[in-house]
Amino acid sequence: MTWSEGYWDIINELYWVPSYLGLKSIPKRHWTVEGNMVCVPKSMTNPSGPLYRRVRSGDDYEAFIRRQEETFNHILNLTLSILPGEVVAEIFGPVANFSVPGDLKVLGKSISNRYSWIAGANATTPDAFLLSESCIFAIEIKFNAKTSLDQLAKYVALIAGEEIQNGKRDFVNLLFVYPLKANEKFISQTNINPVDIGPRYFDMLSDSVGNARVKSLYLSEQESIRDTLSRLNVRCITWQDLYGQIISFMEKLGESNGDKTLFRLLSGLASEILFHPLSCVDEKA
Repeated sequence: MTWSEGYWDIINELYWVPSYLGLKSIPKRHWTVEGNMVCVPKSMTNPSGPLYRRVRSGDDYEAFIRRQEETFNHILNLTLSILPGEVVAEIFGPVANFSVPGDLKVLGKSISNRYSWIAGANATTPDAFLLSESCIFAIEIKFNAKTSLDQLAKYVALIAGEEIQNGKRDFVNLLFVYPLKANEKFISQTNINPVDIGPRYFDMLSDSVGNARVKSLYLSEQESIRDTLSRLNVRCITWQDLYGQIISFMEKLGESNGDKTLFRLLSGLASEILFHPLSCVDEKA
């Protein structure tokens, strides 16, 4: 059993015991049934929100929840948060074909409060956003969702915003991970070759932005964003590429307690990549 199975056990328990989420059931003794209609006391409802009901069986729910990008993203960010930043760099740097140096640390949910231009709003939510003294490294994961220019523009704004507020980095990197044909998918969905991204795409990205705060940054910090674009490395890889790199790193680990811990941690992430129903990873490839 990998540690990630423990995560799914927690999710499963939350599903079956919704009181842990602050949700309370309305017992049948409080129902008033008239024909095919059910009425419940107004005092037992949430005046500012909807009523909820369980719509999936146990097996159906597990299959459903394991397909979601959001839950996989939890596991990815937990792994990245625990791994030493140098190990993150060693795993991702070669497979993504760019530099990811330094003690990278995951920024997490603090993004909305970190930047004055976001000011606590829900302007952009990266899948993973890591920082070191010399590097910014953002990751966007894909299973069946498409890549849009608006999404790309938000990542550029976030990376540029970090440099505007906290100083330029030597390396600024953005990685997209797809199930298959990574470069082809990115190009077909954005009409941009990732290796060609630079200042000449500023207007295209600015015009595609829908969020008001992101748009405001593009309008007020044009020179800074163009500078970030001139140095931004964008790469696209497959889940197979990342899975293979993780396995290669694990095979080099020794028998020390530290290496055993790394092995267990990475085993959880590798297992989730391999068995995700949309990753298209072949263990024997």
